[in-house]
Amino acid sequence: MAARRLEVPEVLRRAWGEEAAEAFAVWLAGVLEERAVFRDEFRQILSRLDVLERDVAALQADVRELRREMNERFDRLYTEINGRFDRLHGEINEMFDRWREEADKRFDRFRGGVDERFDRLHREMNERFDRMGERMDRMYHQMVVQTRWLIGALAVIGTVISLLLAIGQFVR
Repeated sequence: MAARRLEVPEVLRRAWGEEAAEAFAVWLAGVLEERAVFRDEFRQILSRLDVLERDVAALQADVRELRREMNERFDRLYTEINGRFDRLHGEINEMFDRWREEADKRFDRFRGGVDERFDRLHREMNERFDRMGERMDRMYHQMVVQTRWLIGALAVIGTVISLLLAIGQFVR
């Protein structure tokens, strides 16, 4: 649209003079033309803004609906994944329980074998110690008997020597 000529108020014409008022009017018209919008253009812009506002509102509604759908999908996916992990966790726990039971059984069998071997070794050691005790008792008995014989023999020898000494004194 073509710019309309601006009318400068009479007060400004008298105060500034004709030339300055005219220069001001040209300058102001240029600034307004450059930066201002005419009414018809403003109405067109407003109608376009109304269309844009409706489109943005529709987009916002679509985005909200999309977010709601996505949240529902993520919730279903989260529930499904948690269910799978719970099942897997249960299966793993069952597997570890079976392994633990097998290990317990094996350990019990091993411990039973070790206990059996220790019991057999204990019996054998007790039998050996009993035999050694019997031998020691026999040796002790033999030592007592031999000691009695030795003391008896020494007493007899001492008596014989004493008699011989006594006889030897009377003979002299």
